[in-house]
Amino acid sequence: MFGIESTGIYHLPLYDYLTKRNYQVRVFNGLELCGMRKSRIRKTKTDPIDARLIAGYLLMCFDKDKRSPVPFELRNLREFCRIRERLLRKSTRIKNQLTRDLDLVFPGFTGVFSDILGKKCLMLLEQACTPTELMNMPKEVLRKYVPEKKVVELKKISACAIPASNFNKSIVFEIGSLCRQAKCILEEMLRVEKEIDSEYSQIKTPLQSVPCIGPGTGPVILAEIGDIKNFDHPKRIVGFAGIDPVIKESGKSRKECRISKRGSASLRCALYQAAFAGITCNPVLKVYYNKKRSEGKTHRDAVVCCARKLCYIIYSVLSNNRVFYVPSHIIASNAQMNKQD
Repeated sequence: MFGIESTGIYHLPLYDYLTKRNYQVRVFNGLELCGMRKSRIRKTKTDPIDARLIAGYLLMCFDKDKRSPVPFELRNLREFCRIRERLLRKSTRIKNQLTRDLDLVFPGFTGVFSDILGKKCLMLLEQACTPTELMNMPKEVLRKYVPEKKVVELKKISACAIPASNFNKSIVFEIGSLCRQAKCILEEMLRVEKEIDSEYSQIKTPLQSVPCIGPGTGPVILAEIGDIKNFDHPKRIVGFAGIDPVIKESGKSRKECRISKRGSASLRCALYQAAFAGITCNPVLKVYYNKKRSEGKTHRDAVVCCARKLCYIIYSVLSNNRVFYVPSHIIASNAQMNKQD
């Protein structure tokens, strides 16, 4: 038997090599080994010491918990989903920087557009990104990028704008650079979306039958969970997603803090998005959301509770390999709520 510390992606080649040769392998979370290491009196940390810790921990819990990494058929899907996530983060950084630059050289411009990374907006910025350039642009040309109402608004803003002209040249250069980067990222996003759709469509899973889990959140949830056999109870998925409440108890004092946020951040985000959609389109989550709201929970806390409930639904669907169905008592509750509305 072999024990390996989970080190991002770096343990996967060795794991694949050993499992293909029918060796038993246990992958340990780094937090588990860190807790073992802190139990030692000495603070020394070396590779031999870590190896002994893994060997000792392996003997203690090998038969108790045999968790394997994401199955081979889901690895490409997971990586494509994470590529999309990284591209979204890059897009957000570009949007923030572009907003900052435009507020310097063209105050008021960002208030006209709902999304400054939109295709038409980026094309306009490449042609004119200062009040002077936009004032000199004929209305006929401006109408190619924005409707008539916004043409008038932009012309009015251009006439009143007072830019910070002391470093206008450098900021204008950066705006052009950011626009080119944004266009490139948008093109890559389209390519990644096609790859995700292609990979997800090849996988037959009952997860697609759950209302509120769509083509955006479904691939992420399926890929991050991996093999459902790794979880012997829905609470394990809740903990793996980091949406379990942190409870601090001492004597008669008991305090329930916020969620732990330990585990897969991608899964946690996808579950929250799916639960947010589920309070309107999933009958089970709709009833559960209203129940939590009636108990005094805030909207956000109730959505988090629905995300936990969704983990139980996902576990039932995947572990039993059956499509989602709405229990009869939920149908009755929804019918009653509709009558009250």
